[in-house]
Parts: sequence; C-alpha cells; structure tokens
Amino acid sequence: MAQPFELHGHRGARGLFPENTIPGFRGALGLGVTALEMDVALTADGVVVLSHDPILDPALTRDPEGCWLEPPGPMLRDLDAATVARFDVGRVRPGTAQAAAFPEQLGLDHVRLPRLDEVAALEPRAMLAIELKTFPDHPDRTVSPEAMADAVLAVLDAAGAVGRARIISFDWRGLRYLRRIRPSLSLGYLTDAETVAAARLWWDGSSPEDFGGSVPRAVAAEGGAVWGPDHATLTRAQVEEAATLGLLVNPWTVNEAADMARLIDWGVGALTTDYPDRARAVIPGAP
Repeated sequence: MAQPFELHGHRGARGLFPENTIPGFRGALGLGVTALEMDVALTADGVVVLSHDPILDPALTRDPEGCWLEPPGPMLRDLDAATVARFDVGRVRPGTAQAAAFPEQLGLDHVRLPRLDEVAALEPRAMLAIELKTFPDHPDRTVSPEAMADAVLAVLDAAGAVGRARIISFDWRGLRYLRRIRPSLSLGYLTDAETVAAARLWWDGSSPEDFGGSVPRAVAAEGGAVWGPDHATLTRAQVEEAATLGLLVNPWTVNEAADMARLIDWGVGALTTDYPDRARAVIPGAP
C-alpha cells in the first residue's frame, strides 16, 4: 500500500497566520495539514519553546508595552520561560522583509511563543515535525545538539507523542545522537546549498564527496528514511535516486502551485509549505 502523502504546514501556515504560534497551528490544522512543522529553542531554565531563530526576532516581537524590539534581539538561551512568555509575537513588523513576503498573514495581538508541550496537546492525530535549531558554525547561540535533543525527547515522552513525531535538522549531529539513543524515532535530514557546500561541518564529518557527489546516498548512509531538501535546487534525478534508496523526499518551502504540481509529478512523498490551502488544491485526492 502506498504511503499517504504528507502535507506539512511550515511554521504552522506562515503565509496566513503568525508563525510558530498556537493560532497559527490551529489555522494550519483547519486547512487540513497532516503535519505541523516547527522550530524549537531552549530557554535559560531548560524549557522547550518554539522559535525559528535563537533570538527573539525584532521583526516579529513586541515587548510587554507593545513596542517593537530593537535589533539584534535577546538570545532565548539567556531568558527564562516566564520572561519569554511576556513578549507578543502575533504580528509582523511593518516595513520588514517578512511583511513584504507575507502580505496575507493575519496579525493578532497577545500571542506568545508557545511551549512544545502545548503544541503537542493540540491535535493527537497530527504529526509533529520538530526542527532542532542548532548551529555548528555558531555553537554559542544554543545548547548542544545533544542537550536540545534530550529536552525535546523529554517533552515528547511526557506527552506520549514520540510515535507521531519526526525530528528534523540541518545539523546532523543531533540526528546522529538520536539515532543512537532512540533508533525507532523518525528522523528527517535537511539540506540546502549552504549546508551541502559546508557538509563536513553540518554533517559532522560526512560529505557528498564520500558518496559520489550524491546527497540522497549520504542521507541513506546515515540510516535516514526522510530527506528534506530545499525545493529550489532539487532535481528530478535526485528524487528518482532517493526513491531507489527508499527515502521519502519532503522538499521545503514550496509555495507556488506550479512547483507543487511539478514536484508531485516527480514523485515526492511530502511537501512543506507556507500555504497549505494552495497545496490541497494540487495534491491528488485531497478533499
């Protein structure tokens, strides 16, 4: 039996709702996503919260008085969870690149960065695609990959959500660690042009050069079952090669209907998008 197609809402549904927020995830679920894609960080007191960046992003964050933060924004690892919860992340700052990129995004007030356990409790049938945001080129920005992985696992175990979680990352150190300590966990290996060019850093010593230049073969050698490439550089030949290796290909972040249709025709098994509504109009058999 063919595996059901996976529709991943990127940071919830970033094109339509505030990213990495409870309202955003609820909106994405209402649009019929099968997976909620999200990014995680750890606070100073070890709480797993959702944030794409290791800082409170000034383009998305207002202080308790409603004033926009000034760049560069405080590091999340330097703030405790109670302090983080005082900030409002329900709107995009006017005049920023984010505002120009997502003009349809709904702006809301009194929205805070959620904890991972809160998101896990939203919908027990939805996959949680959780990106570990660690940076081998800037290790000072976060805890270690192993510490972040342990913190995420602790939340998932407590929520009984391990079986519907997939941990994904560009930094393969955390994925290697998880494969050692929890080999049954679903893992997704993310790649883009930047991390492939510096693969020995991001892949903890491995490189496409070790596999005849093949990124899919490198993922398969890690024991991975899911490859998450940047759709902009993905080729049909790579999708076909991944299929021969038994990999599910989940390109990101695919926002145009024509690109979605082309990738589905190539045989990808999933899409990650800011606009799940557009994807549902393209995915064969979607209600």
